Amino acid sequence: MSANLNKKQCTGCGNCLEFCPRQLLVLSKENDVNERGVRYIQFNNEMACIECGLCELMCTAGAIHIPKRVNGYDLINKKEIPPHAGCSLGSLSKALADVIMELDIADRTVLFKKKASDVNLHVETHDYTDEQFYIDGLNYKRANPDKVVIIICASSKQHTTALNEERYRSLENEKVTIINTLNWFESDAEITKLLNGGSHILEAVSKSDAVSFASRNGVRTPAQMIDLENDLKQALQNQLEDKKCAMVEIVFPCFYRLAQRPQQLMPCAEIKRINDWFTVSVEPDYPKGIYHKAGD
Repeated sequence: MSANLNKKQCTGCGNCLEFCPRQLLVLSKENDVNERGVRYIQFNNEMACIECGLCELMCTAGAIHIPKRVNGYDLINKKEIPPHAGCSLGSLSKALADVIMELDIADRTVLFKKKASDVNLHVETHDYTDEQFYIDGLNYKRANPDKVVIIICASSKQHTTALNEERYRSLENEKVTIINTLNWFESDAEITKLLNGGSHILEAVSKSDAVSFASRNGVRTPAQMIDLENDLKQALQNQLEDKKCAMVEIVFPCFYRLAQRPQQLMPCAEIKRINDWFTVSVEPDYPKGIYHKAGD
């Protein structure tokens, strides 16, 4: 399944080209135009589409539609997990799913997360409305050492630096995989909360003896997606080899206003403005790369 591209409806504005995290969209050749007399959008590799929904989200002509995004399935509560159209967490879901399938560990993988994280995977998933997911994930791994346990956190927005440091100091004897997501909203109140919180916890964790691997990635370009998949693979491989905890941190902008529901779309010009703001104001403070690798 991938996005349906309506050749007749396309205005050739090219807005969607900039927002595809894998750069899968291109305009037709100069002598190939639609009924409007303009070059129209095409796939250059349809099979690589991750159905994140960003192209559909920002198309002003209604020329892009994803008929049915792949939902996750909660095996505990026996119900589908709805997709979060346009959210960068869709790219994380796809990258993580690809790595789990490559390592052939889907039947052993158990995911612990806060419900709001919107990471959708076809594995055993435990959703929580509070922070109990972190404790339960650690306890579950201790009781089930043969399982591959992934804990998805969003530490920067919910907690203070002190609480985060206390939380991650407890990882020293644990053997789980932590995915720490930093999704940035563009508002003064949210930025203040983030800067006063534990948004640079990766640097502190990487200097400790608690982890065997620590890295920071993005999900906005093909190169970032490749690096993310490689780091997720390394983190999970460490767990399979019974090494210490591994942490992969992901930094990305959220294109929704704080008061909006995910289904309420934001104008493409606003999305571009937020993307530009993120590139200039946030990314320089969060360098990507591998911060710690046991043996290096």
